[in-house]
Amino acid sequence: MTTSESPIKPDNRRSFSDDLATLWPGIPYLGLGVWFSWVFVAFSGTFWLSDVETAGGPLSLMHMTSFSACALVLLAAPGLPKKLRCLLTTNASVLCAGFIVMLGSLLIILAGPYYLHKPPLFYVGGILAGIGIAAFTLKCGELLGSVQPWRALIYALLSQLIVVIIFFFVLGNLRFHPIPGGPSLGGILALMFLPLIAALLLSIKPPRSSLQTDAQSTSPYAQSVKALSSVFWKFLTAIFVFTLTTSIVRGVYTNTNAPSTLLSGATSQILVRALFFVALLLLTIRFFKFINFGKPYLFFMGLIAVIVALSPLLQGYIPRLAIVISFSLSIFDITIWCLLAFIVFEKRISPIIVFGFGRGVFMTGSTLGWIIGTQLMPRIIDSNLEHGAYIAMAILILVSITLVFSEKDFASLFAAISEIELDLEGISIESAGDLPRQVRAATPSGSTVGAGAANGMDDASRERPYLTACTNVGKRARLSKREQHILELLALGRGSENIAKRLSISLNTVRTHTHNIYAKLGVHSRQELIELIEQNRNAIT
Repeated sequence: MTTSESPIKPDNRRSFSDDLATLWPGIPYLGLGVWFSWVFVAFSGTFWLSDVETAGGPLSLMHMTSFSACALVLLAAPGLPKKLRCLLTTNASVLCAGFIVMLGSLLIILAGPYYLHKPPLFYVGGILAGIGIAAFTLKCGELLGSVQPWRALIYALLSQLIVVIIFFFVLGNLRFHPIPGGPSLGGILALMFLPLIAALLLSIKPPRSSLQTDAQSTSPYAQSVKALSSVFWKFLTAIFVFTLTTSIVRGVYTNTNAPSTLLSGATSQILVRALFFVALLLLTIRFFKFINFGKPYLFFMGLIAVIVALSPLLQGYIPRLAIVISFSLSIFDITIWCLLAFIVFEKRISPIIVFGFGRGVFMTGSTLGWIIGTQLMPRIIDSNLEHGAYIAMAILILVSITLVFSEKDFASLFAAISEIELDLEGISIESAGDLPRQVRAATPSGSTVGAGAANGMDDASRERPYLTACTNVGKRARLSKREQHILELLALGRGSENIAKRLSISLNTVRTHTHNIYAKLGVHSRQELIELIEQNRNAIT
C-alpha cells in the first residue's frame, strides 16, 4: 500500500464540539440568537416581574443598572493591555460570563417581593448581568467580525428568527408559578439558563473553513485606538443620538404602563419583527442579490425623527408608537452589529476596540435615555414642555444624519462594503475559505490558487486543467479579454467586491461584466457557471 493510500488516522485530540462544528459549521453562531433571546426576554418582556407591580418601574431600573455596568466595561476594554484584552474573548471568559449572567438573573428574581424582598440584591444582580452582557458582546463581535460581510449578515438575520422562536416558547410556558403571584417557572428558567446555553454555543470554535482564509483575514488586527478614523467617531455620535432619543421615548412608555400592557406590546413587536425578518430573508434568497445599508440607515433615522416629533400629538396611539419605535430600534441595533462587524473585517481592527467603543456608546446612549425618560421627562410633561422636548429630540436626530454622520460619511466609512453581495450558496462551503469545492478539487495539493489570481492569472496558473477549462469555455462563448479574466476569477470563487479590488474597476462594472458572462454562457448563477467549467475540466483530463 502506497503512502497516498494509507488510511487517515482519526485525530484523537479533537473534542466533541470540534466534531459538531465540523458537521454543522454554523452552530457556534446559534449562540448569537440564544443570547439575543435572553436580552429580549430580560429587557423587553415582564417574565421576571411579580403581580404586585403596577407599572414598569423595575424594568426601567434594570435597564439603567445593567446597561450602565455594561457600558463601563465595554468602554474600558479597548484601553486594557493587549494581554488582558485577549483574555476577554476566550472560551473560559464567555463561559464565566454565562455563569455571571445566570447568577445576576437569580439575584434579580430573589430580590422580588415574593422571595427575599431585598432591593440591594436587585442592584447587584443588575450589575452582574451588565458585566456578563459586555463579555458576550465582545465574543459575539469577534465571531461576526471574523467572517465575510454577507455571511455576518445572514447569521445576524437568522439570529433574529431564533429570538422569535424562543420568545414564544417562553411565552407559552408561563402558567406554573412556584409562588402564586410571583414570576413563572418558565420565565425563571429562561432568564437563568439561556445565558448558559448561549455561552456553551459561543465557546465552540468555528471550523477554519467557515472563516475567510485569504491574506486579508489572516493578517493581524490593528491593536491601537489610533487605527480608528475620524469618520468612525462621527458614526458613534450618530449611534449615541439615536439610542438616546429612542430610549427616552421607551423609558416614558415603560414607566407609565402596567406590566400586562408592556408584555402585550413586546408580543406585538416580536410579531412585527418575525414578519419583517422572514420577509427580508425570503426576498434576499429569491430576489435580492445586493443589500445597501446606507439607505436603511437614513430611512430608519428619518422615520424615528418624524415619530418622535409627532408623539405629543398622537397621545391616543402611544402604545402603537412605542411598538414602532422599539421595532425601529431593534432594526437599528442589528444593523449596528453588522456594520461594526464589517469594520472589523475590512479595516482589520481589533474587535475589542471596535465593539468596545461601538456597543459601549450604544449602551451609554441607552442608559442616559432611560434615565431622562424615567426621571426628567415626567417633570417636563408636568411643566407642559413636552412638545418642545420631543421636537428638540427630532431635530437632534435630523442634525445627526445631515451634519454629523451623513450618507456621504456612511459611504466613506463603509466604502468597500456599502453594498453587500449575498452568496447564500457559500454558507454550505466546507473548506478552503470561499473557494468552490470543484476548484479545490482541481487545485494541486499545496498550491495557492489565490496567488495566481492575484497576479493576473499568470501563465503557470493557466496551465492548470481547471483554468484551461475556463479558457476553452471563454473562447467558445467569444468572451472579451476582460470578461475572460473575470470568468476565471468568478470560477475561483472570488466575490464581486474582491474582483473589483483586484482589477481596479468599479463594483458596477464587475456586475455588468458578470451579467454579460452569464448571458453568453447561458447560465443563471455562480453554481451553474462552476458546474459548466467542471464539465469541461473533466473532458480535458
